[in-house]
Amino acid sequence: MDIKIKDVKEGIHDGFPIFLGYFTTALAFGLLTRTSGFTFVEGVLTSMVTFAGSGQFLMMNLYNAGSLLLSIIVSVFFINSRYIFMASSLSQRLDNPRSILGRLMCGFGTVDEVFTVASFKGHKLSYSYMAGLIFTSYVGWVSGTAIGYAGGTFLPDVVQKAAVITVYAMFASLLGGEARRKCKAMLVAALSALLNSLLILVLGLSTGLSFLISMIAATIFGALIYTDEEVGIE
Repeated sequence: MDIKIKDVKEGIHDGFPIFLGYFTTALAFGLLTRTSGFTFVEGVLTSMVTFAGSGQFLMMNLYNAGSLLLSIIVSVFFINSRYIFMASSLSQRLDNPRSILGRLMCGFGTVDEVFTVASFKGHKLSYSYMAGLIFTSYVGWVSGTAIGYAGGTFLPDVVQKAAVITVYAMFASLLGGEARRKCKAMLVAALSALLNSLLILVLGLSTGLSFLISMIAATIFGALIYTDEEVGIE
């Protein structure tokens, strides 16, 4: 995999806005890992190994709710499964799609914002460009987590505990943006919320299991009511 300095610099330039967004969001995640009882190393390693924004917030939310490990793993897998399709789509535009090392790098680093920025490039994507773009985004997320955790050493307890709200704020913003474009998103969200509430309040299931069941049910419902064109499948 040849390194092209010019392409790396272009990737870093395009990734800097993502760095800023990820850094500020990761501050809240780092603080959340601290309030959840993680050590500094555990909190930072979570971001280094996972690198999955909303999926990590979901994981911490389920962890704090006392969900089973299997429920957390399956739930995070489902919410992050979109990255499989993003990476597959992006691989068609790489200038050397046979490079195993390059494909592994892109597979790990293709998150929502990286995919969006790369998709808008009107030419073939070199691995050097993708390396610069992914590395810049990755550093923003990991460094933000570390500094957010460290910030908990001097912030008041009430501020640290308030970090739990960030997971709800993140998903609310994602839902609001999608709902403005399609009312179907509200139907899917309403079904998931209703089913989750019934499973917990009526059947007495655990938070993790009820979330997993309602998420799978909502995913199936969404697949039935959305057309290929609405989800970007040609």
